[in-house]
Amino acid sequence: MNIQTERLENHTARLTVSIDAEQLERAKKEAARKLSQRLNIPGFRKGKVPYHIMVQFVGEGAIIEDALELLGNDVYKNALDESGVDPYGPGQLEDFTVDPQPTFKFVVPLQPSASLGDYRSTRLEFTVPTATDKQVDETIRQLLIQRAVIEESHKPVELGNRVIVEMYAKLVEEPAEGESEHKAEEAAHEGEEGHTHEHGLGGGEFIHEHDATLMLSEEDLEPAPGFRQALLGATVDEERIFELTYPDDAEEYEDLAGKRATFKVKVKKIENVTLPVLNDEFAARVTEQEEKPLTLLELRVRIRENLQKQLEAEAKNEYAGRVLDELVSKATVAFPEALVEDQTNDFLERFDRDLRRQKLTLEDYMRISGKSRDDLKADYRDTAIASVKKSLVLRQVMIDEKLQVEDGRIDAEIDRILTQFGEQKEQMRSAFDTPRMRESIKNDLLEQGVLERIVAIAKGEAPPLTDETTSTPGEVTEQGDSNS
Repeated sequence: MNIQTERLENHTARLTVSIDAEQLERAKKEAARKLSQRLNIPGFRKGKVPYHIMVQFVGEGAIIEDALELLGNDVYKNALDESGVDPYGPGQLEDFTVDPQPTFKFVVPLQPSASLGDYRSTRLEFTVPTATDKQVDETIRQLLIQRAVIEESHKPVELGNRVIVEMYAKLVEEPAEGESEHKAEEAAHEGEEGHTHEHGLGGGEFIHEHDATLMLSEEDLEPAPGFRQALLGATVDEERIFELTYPDDAEEYEDLAGKRATFKVKVKKIENVTLPVLNDEFAARVTEQEEKPLTLLELRVRIRENLQKQLEAEAKNEYAGRVLDELVSKATVAFPEALVEDQTNDFLERFDRDLRRQKLTLEDYMRISGKSRDDLKADYRDTAIASVKKSLVLRQVMIDEKLQVEDGRIDAEIDRILTQFGEQKEQMRSAFDTPRMRESIKNDLLEQGVLERIVAIAKGEAPPLTDETTSTPGEVTEQGDSNS
């Protein structure tokens, strides 16, 4: 067997494999024998038909086709072993020729690779916002609302009410390209018994809610500036249609700033809201399950601390994303199209699961949107490629940084997870302490550890690289260096 290996531009390899003519002849004889066992040839018993009769009966092409099936797997496997090619997935038979020598041509997708360059020189500024009095006040207000006295009102809407509404909003002169996505959303609602969508605003809606609960007070963010005023005086079952414009500098409305929208709102219920008195007694009720209930001042301090932790976690996640983008931009990655195809199919499977929660399927979505599966794959392609690049870079960081998760760290994580089951945690342990679950937990911890490491690198706080293996994540312990 003679093998020639050719590396192709799309991160695949072509293996050209020549075999002896005698090997092909033996495979043809075996293929003919197996065919004769399945076919009824007049004058011959099954399995006892001479080769030349089988050629006359089915044609040499059919015999060669079956012979290739018999030969192909062994030839391909031996070619991989001898060539040293490391495949990502199954190869494809590209061509086969008989003359002047039986020759197979296989195209093989190669394992992806990533080269990070001087990734440890990456530095990005890291800042954490400070929890504000406004955020603390808003959190306390939500606690007040949770413990408020709610009474149904039969009067027209006034400031301070809580209302439950059916609400739709659509940007004025919204481009028609968003209509197909909305149709899928409509179908999700049409799956509910007896429901139709004649009451909506049509394609391009960016708000579509049947039971939206809104507080009509100045302390609460409204769907658009002027929304509260537009509803004042409305009664139950009354429907109002109005237009509102988002200010150009409205940061709280993100990409809606400067745009005008049509709202269609039907009032379904009006409620009076009586908030508790904000004092030490209220704070004590909120924290009554604690060993020592808090005063109002202590509650504010606790809320501020929790908000700050949340802001720090969000800032760290955002920072890790920016660092990863920076590492990807500097890295050299190579991967076959098969990997993009697998990632795209994974996205479509997730999309299908999301749709099924709305009593739809991917096939329903394709029918409603007028898109084929190939169209959806094209929609997801750029996202899939970006995801592949990030995954490859993170995997290479893990390798270069010699990160691993020890069994003791997995045990500790299982213990942490089980605490949520209280007295039932020991009964639940067997469900988590399995090879499959341990592997899943290990992968999650590795991902967390890699993200923590790239954050440390970009902040200039990563431990120096050594020849030792690093434990991760959590309390990172560098073997041979107790200070890291």
